[in-house]
Amino acid sequence: MNRVFLAVSVLAVLAAAVPAGAQYYMEYQGMSTHVPTRSLPGDCSTWHELYPNFCLPHHQDGYTDNGDGVVSACDNITLDGVTYHVDWAGPTYILEGPGGSSYWEPVGSVGTDPVCSTWHQVHPNFCMIGHVDVWEDTDQSGTVTTCDYVTVGGITYHVVSVELDIQISVTSPVDQASWGRIKSLFSTF
Repeated sequence: MNRVFLAVSVLAVLAAAVPAGAQYYMEYQGMSTHVPTRSLPGDCSTWHELYPNFCLPHHQDGYTDNGDGVVSACDNITLDGVTYHVDWAGPTYILEGPGGSSYWEPVGSVGTDPVCSTWHQVHPNFCMIGHVDVWEDTDQSGTVTTCDYVTVGGITYHVVSVELDIQISVTSPVDQASWGRIKSLFSTF
């Protein structure tokens, strides 16, 4: 097979696999409690994709903090050899209600009292918007935690878990180490 054809084919496959500008919603799988911290995750951590490919696991190869010491916007994370920019970091509320489980995150800033805030459903109905009408703080913690109840868009849900969620976008569609391997295909020319 022609090396140039092979190299172009490899580039096309890599670029199509992770398109630049694509946005992903990821949930950190390293929580030991049901109250998320924004501590920096260690390498080899596992992230669970919520959107667009629900339940797809990803291996963390690296993490670069923006200097604030917590998971936040403007950090960079490397998952499965691809570097992503963290666009947003905050809680994922896993709710149980009529029809099963759903995953929600707040729109905009995250306060302690969610009443009158807007939440965005990440799964199963991506981008469905809901207004938080009522919140029952069952443990009197002052924040939404496991076992609380929230009414979103007129439907009451039980809070099953609160996890760390990040929205990420591709900064480099191909792992930088891949470029060296691709360029080596041309070394005999």
